[in-house]
Amino acid sequence: EPVQVREPIQVRPEWGNPSRVTAMWEDSSGQMFHAHWFCPGSDTVLGATSDPLELFLVDECEDMQLSYIHGKVNVIYKAPSDNWSMEGGLDMEIKMVEDDGRTYFYQMWYDQEYARFESPPSTQPTEDNKYKFCMSCARLDEVRHKEIPKVAEPLEEGDGKMFYAVATKNGVQYRVGDGVYLLPDAFSFSLKPASPAKRPKKEAVDEELHPEHYRKYSEYIKGSNLDAPDPYRVGRIKSIFCSLRSNGKPNEADIKLNIYKFYRPENTHKSTKASYHADINLLYWSDEEATVEFRAVQGRCSVVYGEDLTESIQDYSASGLDRFYFLE
Repeated sequence: EPVQVREPIQVRPEWGNPSRVTAMWEDSSGQMFHAHWFCPGSDTVLGATSDPLELFLVDECEDMQLSYIHGKVNVIYKAPSDNWSMEGGLDMEIKMVEDDGRTYFYQMWYDQEYARFESPPSTQPTEDNKYKFCMSCARLDEVRHKEIPKVAEPLEEGDGKMFYAVATKNGVQYRVGDGVYLLPDAFSFSLKPASPAKRPKKEAVDEELHPEHYRKYSEYIKGSNLDAPDPYRVGRIKSIFCSLRSNGKPNEADIKLNIYKFYRPENTHKSTKASYHADINLLYWSDEEATVEFRAVQGRCSVVYGEDLTESIQDYSASGLDRFYFLE
Protein backbone atom coordinates (compact mmCIF):
# COMPACT_ATOMS: atom_id res chain seq x y z
CA GLU A 1 0.00 0.00 0.00
CA PRO A 2 1.59 3.32 -1.06
CA VAL A 3 2.66 5.63 1.76
CA GLN A 4 3.11 9.35 1.13
CA VAL A 5 4.92 12.11 3.00
CA ARG A 6 2.74 13.90 5.63
CA GLU A 7 0.67 10.71 6.02
CA PRO A 8 0.01 9.11 9.45
CA ILE A 9 1.14 5.49 9.71
CA GLN A 10 1.33 2.76 12.33
CA VAL A 11 4.60 0.93 12.87
CA ARG A 12 5.01 -2.57 14.17
CA PRO A 13 3.95 -2.78 17.87
CA GLU A 14 7.45 -3.58 19.11
CA TRP A 15 8.78 -0.35 17.59
CA GLY A 16 6.43 2.29 18.90
CA ASN A 17 3.24 4.31 18.60
CA PRO A 18 1.45 5.86 15.61
CA SER A 19 3.53 8.46 13.81
CA ARG A 20 3.42 10.83 10.86
CA VAL A 21 5.80 10.43 7.94
CA THR A 22 7.59 13.74 7.41
CA ALA A 23 10.28 12.68 4.91
CA MET A 24 11.43 9.63 2.93
CA TRP A 25 14.75 8.82 1.27
CA GLU A 26 17.07 5.98 0.32
CA ASP A 27 20.68 5.55 1.35
CA SER A 28 23.18 2.79 2.16
CA SER A 29 20.94 1.69 5.07
CA GLY A 30 18.03 1.13 2.71
CA GLN A 31 14.71 2.89 2.34
CA MET A 32 14.20 5.22 5.29
CA PHE A 33 11.56 7.60 6.63
CA HIS A 34 11.49 10.25 9.33
CA ALA A 35 8.73 9.63 11.89
CA HIS A 36 7.15 12.28 14.09
CA TRP A 37 5.62 10.32 16.95
CA PHE A 38 2.19 10.61 18.51
CA CYS A 39 1.78 9.63 22.15
CA PRO A 40 -1.26 7.52 23.24
CA GLY A 41 -3.16 8.73 26.27
CA SER A 42 -2.10 5.63 28.23
CA ASP A 43 1.51 6.90 28.14
CA THR A 44 0.55 10.25 29.64
CA VAL A 45 -0.37 11.20 33.20
CA LEU A 46 -3.98 10.23 32.32
CA GLY A 47 -3.04 6.55 32.19
CA ALA A 48 -5.95 4.14 31.84
CA THR A 49 -8.53 6.94 32.23
CA SER A 50 -7.67 8.32 28.78
CA ASP A 51 -9.68 7.80 25.60
CA PRO A 52 -8.04 4.87 23.72
CA LEU A 53 -8.59 6.71 20.43
CA GLU A 54 -6.97 9.98 21.55
CA LEU A 55 -3.35 10.73 20.69
CA PHE A 56 -1.12 13.64 21.74
CA LEU A 57 1.61 15.46 19.87
CA VAL A 58 5.03 15.15 21.53
CA ASP A 59 8.52 16.44 20.80
CA GLU A 60 9.83 13.05 19.68
CA CYS A 61 10.93 11.92 16.25
CA GLU A 62 13.47 9.56 14.70
CA ASP A 63 14.64 7.97 11.46
CA MET A 64 13.37 4.46 10.81
CA GLN A 65 13.46 1.85 8.05
CA LEU A 66 10.49 1.77 5.72
CA SER A 67 10.00 -1.95 6.43
CA TYR A 68 8.88 -1.12 9.99
CA ILE A 69 5.60 0.33 8.72
CA HIS A 70 2.65 -1.87 9.69
CA GLY A 71 -0.07 0.08 7.88
CA LYS A 72 -1.75 3.41 7.34
CA VAL A 73 -4.09 5.06 9.85
CA ASN A 74 -6.16 8.22 9.98
CA VAL A 75 -5.20 10.82 12.62
CA ILE A 76 -7.67 13.70 12.69
CA TYR A 77 -7.17 17.01 14.47
CA LYS A 78 -10.24 17.85 16.56
CA ALA A 79 -10.04 21.43 17.79
CA PRO A 80 -11.50 21.90 21.30
CA SER A 81 -14.91 23.56 21.35
CA ASP A 82 -15.33 27.12 22.56
CA ASN A 83 -16.97 25.95 25.80
CA TRP A 84 -14.64 23.01 26.39
CA SER A 85 -14.25 23.93 30.08
CA MET A 86 -17.97 23.33 30.70
CA GLU A 87 -18.18 19.95 28.97
CA GLY A 88 -16.56 17.88 31.70
CA GLY A 89 -18.81 15.60 33.74
CA LEU A 90 -21.61 15.40 31.18
CA ASP A 91 -23.85 12.34 31.38
CA MET A 92 -23.68 11.96 27.63
CA GLU A 93 -20.28 10.91 26.32
CA ILE A 94 -18.94 13.01 23.46
CA LYS A 95 -17.82 10.77 20.61
CA MET A 96 -14.92 12.28 18.69
CA VAL A 97 -14.38 9.64 15.95
CA GLU A 98 -15.80 6.29 14.93
CA ASP A 99 -13.82 3.35 16.28
CA ASP A 100 -12.93 1.40 13.15
CA GLY A 101 -9.50 0.30 14.41
CA ARG A 102 -7.63 2.69 12.13
CA THR A 103 -8.89 6.14 13.10
CA TYR A 104 -7.50 8.32 15.90
CA PHE A 105 -7.79 11.96 16.85
CA TYR A 106 -5.66 14.53 18.70
CA GLN A 107 -6.37 17.88 20.33
CA MET A 108 -3.39 18.76 22.49
CA TRP A 109 0.39 18.70 22.68
CA TYR A 110 1.84 16.86 25.69
CA ASP A 111 4.91 18.06 27.60
CA GLN A 112 6.38 14.82 28.91
CA GLU A 113 8.80 16.53 31.30
CA TYR A 114 6.14 18.48 33.18
CA ALA A 115 3.10 16.23 32.45
CA ARG A 116 1.31 19.24 30.99
CA PHE A 117 -1.19 19.51 28.13
CA GLU A 118 -0.94 22.53 25.85
CA SER A 119 -2.41 23.78 22.58
CA PRO A 120 -0.62 22.29 19.55
CA PRO A 121 2.24 24.37 18.12
CA SER A 122 1.22 26.76 15.38
CA THR A 123 4.34 26.11 13.27
CA GLN A 124 3.31 24.84 9.84
CA PRO A 125 5.30 23.64 6.80
CA THR A 126 5.93 25.97 3.88
CA GLU A 127 6.01 25.14 0.18
CA ASP A 128 9.81 24.87 0.32
CA ASN A 129 9.99 22.34 3.17
CA LYS A 130 6.60 20.62 3.18
CA TYR A 131 8.18 17.27 2.20
CA LYS A 132 10.80 17.35 4.95
CA PHE A 133 9.14 19.47 7.66
CA CYS A 134 9.07 17.90 11.14
CA MET A 135 7.30 19.79 13.91
CA SER A 136 9.53 18.24 16.59
CA CYS A 137 12.73 19.23 14.81
CA ALA A 138 11.38 22.75 14.17
CA ARG A 139 10.40 23.24 17.82
CA LEU A 140 13.72 21.91 19.17
CA ASP A 141 15.67 24.09 16.73
CA GLU A 142 13.65 27.10 17.91
CA VAL A 143 14.39 26.27 21.57
CA ARG A 144 18.12 25.84 20.87
CA HIS A 145 18.14 29.10 18.90
CA LYS A 146 16.58 30.94 21.84
CA GLU A 147 19.12 29.50 24.27
CA ILE A 148 22.10 30.87 22.31
CA PRO A 149 23.18 34.18 23.92
CA LYS A 150 23.38 37.12 21.51
CA VAL A 151 24.46 40.76 21.65
CA ALA A 152 23.08 43.73 19.73
CA GLU A 153 23.42 47.49 19.30
CA PRO A 154 27.21 47.92 19.43
CA LEU A 155 28.30 51.07 21.28
CA GLU A 156 32.07 51.47 21.19
CA GLU A 157 35.36 49.63 21.12
CA GLY A 158 38.12 50.00 23.67
CA ASP A 159 40.66 48.13 25.82
CA GLY A 160 40.41 45.09 23.54
CA LYS A 161 36.63 44.88 24.02
CA MET A 162 33.49 45.65 22.06
CA PHE A 163 30.70 47.13 24.18
CA TYR A 164 27.00 46.61 23.48
CA ALA A 165 23.70 48.03 24.71
CA VAL A 166 21.72 44.77 24.64
CA ALA A 167 22.29 41.09 25.34
CA THR A 168 19.60 38.44 24.75
CA LYS A 169 19.18 34.95 26.21
CA ASN A 170 16.12 32.65 26.24
CA GLY A 171 14.05 35.36 24.58
CA VAL A 172 14.78 37.91 27.36
CA GLN A 173 16.59 41.17 26.61
CA TYR A 174 19.03 42.61 29.14
CA ARG A 175 20.02 46.26 28.75
CA VAL A 176 22.56 48.47 30.47
CA GLY A 177 20.96 49.67 33.72
CA ASP A 178 18.72 46.61 34.19
CA GLY A 179 18.62 44.70 37.45
CA VAL A 180 19.52 41.02 37.08
CA TYR A 181 19.51 37.82 39.10
CA LEU A 182 22.85 36.01 39.19
CA LEU A 183 23.94 32.62 40.46
CA PRO A 184 25.11 32.70 44.11
CA ASP A 185 28.72 31.99 43.10
CA ALA A 186 28.78 34.73 40.42
CA PHE A 187 30.48 37.14 42.83
CA SER A 188 31.33 37.39 46.51
CA PHE A 189 31.18 40.19 49.09
CA SER A 190 34.08 41.79 50.95
CA LEU A 191 32.36 41.04 54.25
CA LYS A 192 32.82 37.48 55.42
CA PRO A 193 29.47 36.12 56.64
CA ALA A 194 29.22 34.73 60.15
CA SER A 195 29.48 30.97 60.28
CA PRO A 196 26.08 29.34 60.92
CA ALA A 197 25.44 27.73 64.25
CA LYS A 198 26.70 24.17 64.32
CA ARG A 199 24.31 21.42 65.19
CA PRO A 200 25.18 19.36 68.25
CA LYS A 201 26.82 16.08 67.45
CA LYS A 202 24.56 13.08 67.63
CA GLU A 203 25.61 11.03 70.61
CA ALA A 204 26.15 7.30 70.26
CA VAL A 205 23.29 5.31 71.76
CA ASP A 206 22.84 1.60 72.26
CA GLU A 207 19.95 0.94 69.89
CA GLU A 208 19.14 -2.40 71.50
CA LEU A 209 18.95 -0.91 74.98
CA HIS A 210 17.08 2.21 73.80
CA PRO A 211 15.32 1.16 70.56
CA GLU A 212 13.13 4.31 70.43
CA HIS A 213 15.77 6.89 71.26
CA TYR A 214 15.27 8.41 67.80
CA ARG A 215 11.93 9.77 69.05
CA LYS A 216 13.81 11.96 71.54
CA TYR A 217 16.31 13.37 69.09
CA SER A 218 15.81 14.95 65.67
CA GLU A 219 18.10 17.06 63.50
CA TYR A 220 15.08 18.89 62.14
CA ILE A 221 14.58 22.38 63.56
CA LYS A 222 11.30 24.04 62.62
CA GLY A 223 11.88 27.16 60.55
CA SER A 224 15.63 26.56 60.22
CA ASN A 225 17.29 27.83 57.04
CA LEU A 226 20.67 26.18 57.64
CA ASP A 227 20.13 23.74 54.76
CA ALA A 228 18.36 26.20 52.45
CA PRO A 229 20.30 27.15 49.30
CA ASP A 230 21.62 30.68 48.97
CA PRO A 231 19.33 33.11 47.11
CA TYR A 232 20.32 34.65 43.79
CA ARG A 233 22.73 37.55 43.85
CA VAL A 234 21.25 40.81 42.56
CA GLY A 235 23.19 43.23 40.41
CA ARG A 236 22.72 46.20 38.07
CA ILE A 237 24.28 46.04 34.61
CA LYS A 238 26.94 48.69 34.09
CA SER A 239 28.20 47.42 30.72
CA ILE A 240 27.91 44.50 28.30
CA PHE A 241 30.99 43.50 26.32
CA CYS A 242 32.82 40.81 24.36
CA SER A 243 36.57 40.46 24.08
CA LEU A 244 38.12 41.04 20.66
CA ARG A 245 39.84 38.20 18.82
CA SER A 246 43.25 38.53 17.20
CA ASN A 247 41.54 39.34 13.89
CA GLY A 248 39.72 42.27 15.52
CA LYS A 249 36.30 40.64 15.51
CA PRO A 250 34.31 40.32 18.78
CA ASN A 251 34.08 36.88 20.37
CA GLU A 252 30.28 36.72 20.74
CA ALA A 253 30.51 33.22 22.24
CA ASP A 254 32.01 34.76 25.39
CA ILE A 255 29.69 37.55 26.59
CA LYS A 256 30.48 39.24 29.90
CA LEU A 257 28.76 41.81 32.10
CA ASN A 258 30.23 44.44 34.35
CA ILE A 259 27.74 44.86 37.20
CA TYR A 260 27.25 46.86 40.39
CA LYS A 261 26.65 44.66 43.43
CA PHE A 262 23.56 44.92 45.60
CA TYR A 263 23.76 43.67 49.17
CA ARG A 264 20.99 41.75 50.87
CA PRO A 265 20.63 42.41 54.64
CA GLU A 266 22.32 39.09 55.48
CA ASN A 267 25.34 40.08 53.35
CA THR A 268 26.04 43.19 55.46
CA HIS A 269 27.57 43.64 58.92
CA LYS A 270 24.12 43.21 60.49
CA SER A 271 23.80 40.11 62.61
CA THR A 272 22.17 37.08 61.06
CA LYS A 273 19.22 37.28 63.47
CA ALA A 274 18.54 40.92 62.56
CA SER A 275 18.55 40.10 58.84
CA TYR A 276 15.81 37.51 59.37
CA HIS A 277 13.43 40.33 60.37
CA ALA A 278 14.29 42.58 57.43
CA ASP A 279 11.98 42.99 54.44
CA ILE A 280 12.69 40.23 51.93
CA ASN A 281 12.64 42.81 49.11
CA LEU A 282 15.11 45.17 50.81
CA LEU A 283 18.56 45.64 49.26
CA TYR A 284 21.51 47.95 49.89
CA TRP A 285 23.17 49.94 47.12
CA SER A 286 26.92 49.73 46.61
CA ASP A 287 29.49 51.09 44.18
CA GLU A 288 31.35 47.77 44.18
CA GLU A 289 31.76 46.27 40.72
CA ALA A 290 32.25 42.74 39.46
CA THR A 291 32.73 41.14 36.05
CA VAL A 292 30.53 38.07 35.54
CA GLU A 293 29.79 35.64 32.73
CA PHE A 294 26.52 36.26 30.91
CA ARG A 295 25.61 32.59 31.45
CA ALA A 296 25.43 33.31 35.22
CA VAL A 297 22.40 35.56 34.59
CA GLN A 298 19.19 33.80 35.63
CA GLY A 299 16.58 36.48 35.00
CA ARG A 300 15.66 40.11 35.18
CA CYS A 301 14.40 42.06 38.20
CA SER A 302 13.50 45.63 39.09
CA VAL A 303 15.42 47.63 41.71
CA VAL A 304 14.35 51.18 42.60
CA TYR A 305 15.25 53.81 45.19
CA GLY A 306 12.49 53.73 47.82
CA GLU A 307 12.31 57.53 48.16
CA ASP A 308 11.46 57.85 44.44
CA LEU A 309 8.31 55.75 44.72
CA THR A 310 4.96 57.52 44.31
CA GLU A 311 3.26 54.71 46.27
CA SER A 312 4.02 52.94 49.50
CA ILE A 313 6.81 50.36 49.54
CA GLN A 314 4.29 47.65 50.47
CA ASP A 315 2.05 48.49 47.47
CA TYR A 316 5.07 48.60 45.15
CA SER A 317 6.33 45.19 46.30
CA ALA A 318 2.88 43.59 46.10
CA SER A 319 2.01 44.94 42.64
CA GLY A 320 4.39 42.65 40.73
CA LEU A 321 7.05 39.96 40.81
CA ASP A 322 10.81 40.42 41.18
CA ARG A 323 10.59 43.91 42.70
CA PHE A 324 13.27 45.19 45.07
CA TYR A 325 14.08 48.55 46.61
CA PHE A 326 16.92 50.19 48.52
CA LEU A 327 17.03 53.11 50.96
CA GLU A 328 20.73 53.14 51.92
